Amino acid sequence: MERKILHVDVNNAFLSWTAIERLKNGETVDIREIPAVIGGDENRRSGIVLAKSMIAKKCGISTGETLYMARQKCPDLQVFKGDYKKYGYYSNELYKLLLNYTDKIERFSIDECFLDMTDYLMGRDILEIAKEINYKVKKNLRIYR
Repeated sequence: MERKILHVDVNNAFLSWTAIERLKNGETVDIREIPAVIGGDENRRSGIVLAKSMIAKKCGISTGETLYMARQKCPDLQVFKGDYKKYGYYSNELYKLLLNYTDKIERFSIDECFLDMTDYLMGRDILEIAKEINYKVKKNLRIYR
């Protein structure tokens, strides 16, 4: 039997998870809706872009580039520090949600997993399940408003 593998990757997870936490704590601006990045310490000149909003992406900002170069492309750019403890929390929540679909999960990174769905399709189309997972991740983990 051919194996059926789903790849789950939360795009710009650090930015999305930071936005969720900020909104939970009473912030009124959703950093996913402004030119924003998650990055390092600019004062120490050690900063690179770890994640970016869609607006920052439209300005030509790339993951991995220096914050200095990102600011050249987008002078209004807002930089936010990462919170790896919170990212671990959201990563674990993602993993728990995925366990509803299969127990054969390989974590690839903090925001990426491969799911072996071969024995868990139960007659369902894998694309249908992928869409359902996408919806539940966004709804349950509040990845998007």
